[in-house]
Amino acid sequence: MSEIMLPKISLVTPIYNGAQFLEKTLAGIRAQKYPNFEYIVCDGGSTDGTLEILKANRDMISQLIVGKDKGMYDALAKGFAVATGDILGWLGCDDLLMPWCLRCVGEYMRDHPEARWVTGIPCRFDGEDRLTWVQPVTPYYRRSWINRRWYSPIGLGVIQQESTFFSRQLYEMAGGLAKCDWMRNAGDFDLWCRFAGHAELHQLGIMLAGYRLHGNNITGDGSNYYREARAVKIPGGRVLGDAHSLAMQTWFKFKRPLNARSFNAAK
Repeated sequence: MSEIMLPKISLVTPIYNGAQFLEKTLAGIRAQKYPNFEYIVCDGGSTDGTLEILKANRDMISQLIVGKDKGMYDALAKGFAVATGDILGWLGCDDLLMPWCLRCVGEYMRDHPEARWVTGIPCRFDGEDRLTWVQPVTPYYRRSWINRRWYSPIGLGVIQQESTFFSRQLYEMAGGLAKCDWMRNAGDFDLWCRFAGHAELHQLGIMLAGYRLHGNNITGDGSNYYREARAVKIPGGRVLGDAHSLAMQTWFKFKRPLNARSFNAAK
């Protein structure tokens, strides 16, 4: 199929005084080479050199929104409100996209119109761009368990925000981020739970993006995130999550051709 048929992807970055890693994040976005792409940055009024970096890279930024906001999710909601893409996602100003990320997402969602949100294998980087952790078992997310708030670091494992993309239709159907603009940490978790009320989460089976853990992350040690998200603590949850994922991989291997990117997560 022609590249012109690839769906438009809108990616939003909310930022406030994020100059430290911003150039690395922008380099990862510039490396995408995706033909139908819109990049929106929402700056809350940075004073640390962030705006200078953004202006130096203005050629790759479709829309730059500068002004005070009520926090990260308020900024994201503003970005998504002006986005024109069929597929939406967001990336922190200190996180990284894999070079193949947008093309894999765009091609998969073009070829699988039933897929309204997709994700990849969670991974993590440090402040020096070193890959420090990859989820050892490719996670397959059960829709009813997402609804029950079982997927978190204190439960069955994470649905990594940086690696998750979704259709505009699903975002609007679930009420978007406007419902959680009061949150400071766990708006992604809340949004996933609402998405699960409408659609399956598709696992592409590859690394799409990475979370940068550098010591000054907004979520800190995660305790505020868990409380805000009302995440359910499950003793031994990671073992249970991996066991479920391995069972699904085994089922998939024998029931269908071995192609993780065509997997439709179980209810």
